[in-house]
Amino acid sequence: MAEMTLLRLLALRLGQELARRPEARAKAKEALVKTQRLVNEELKPRAQQAWSEAQPEIETAKRRLKSFAEELRAKYRKG
Repeated sequence: MAEMTLLRLLALRLGQELARRPEARAKAKEALVKTQRLVNEELKPRAQQAWSEAQPEIETAKRRLKSFAEELRAKYRKG
């Protein structure tokens, strides 16, 4: 609970600082643009590649889990 209060106070302080100082706004905008570029050019492609590479393993695990559930159901029904 105290962490949320601290985060709110920091966010409020940041907002006030940005409202008062145009150079702070410009610097924040520059950081945002850089971050967006980094996400779009580096992070997003790597995440998409990792997701594509993980798909076969996910499908294998899905099939095995389904098979296990069917076997368990069959044993349960037999008594």
